[in-house]
Amino acid sequence: MPSSFSCRRVLSRRLFLLRLKGIWLIIAVLLVRTSFVAFAEDDLVVGHDSLGQLKVEIGFEQPLGLPVSVFPAWPGYATGEVGFHSAAFDEPTNDFYQLSSASDLRFILLVKDPGMEVLNDHGSAYMNVGESFFVGPPAFDTHPLWNLVRGQIGLAYSLTLQIHDVNGVYSDSDPVQLNFTPGPPLLSIRKAASGFVTISWSPDTPGLVLHSSPTLVSPEWTNSPSGTNNPATLPATSPAGYFRLGLR
Repeated sequence: MPSSFSCRRVLSRRLFLLRLKGIWLIIAVLLVRTSFVAFAEDDLVVGHDSLGQLKVEIGFEQPLGLPVSVFPAWPGYATGEVGFHSAAFDEPTNDFYQLSSASDLRFILLVKDPGMEVLNDHGSAYMNVGESFFVGPPAFDTHPLWNLVRGQIGLAYSLTLQIHDVNGVYSDSDPVQLNFTPGPPLLSIRKAASGFVTISWSPDTPGLVLHSSPTLVSPEWTNSPSGTNNPATLPATSPAGYFRLGLR
């Protein structure tokens, strides 16, 4: 496991109350608290300092939670909402200024953790280390697709990049590290064969196991008989119980 992984295991709990054939099933899902990307756009604002070096201001808390991918060709977790934006105004107190229209920028991928990817500027393949991505002259609003192909809940996975001006107006930025983490899997429950229900989660995230407890008052969580199996098939006639997805 690369040393750049950040093992942040800050956990929260979310309850789902479901009813099937007159039987209440309560699923308590153990989730990793993240800065979860849903619909909002998150900015990487690019400008320069008073010495002519490119600078990037990261406009979101890291590690940033990635939602389950909606792109059939790119599995796991993915978003296109994290974009590069040219600075819209000067901030002298932060030594941060708008870019000249004479500049023409690229970002260069320096390092990536296993499983953490970003698509090239054609959208045809993952970038290789050392490859550049077209950002363009200002004003720009450029959105790569960031894709965590595989990852464990509670861990952070990083990419490191550098902003470069092909026209030489500005010197290269310092390396910029972006940290991502898997968002919570999507849970569903449905009727299975007669007398059974199926609980499943997507994506099939490594490191998760289904736990159960007969009560939430001083709960005694134990591994469900299904354990790490996904989907889990349970008798619908069982007494009401509580379930959660937990980290092994």
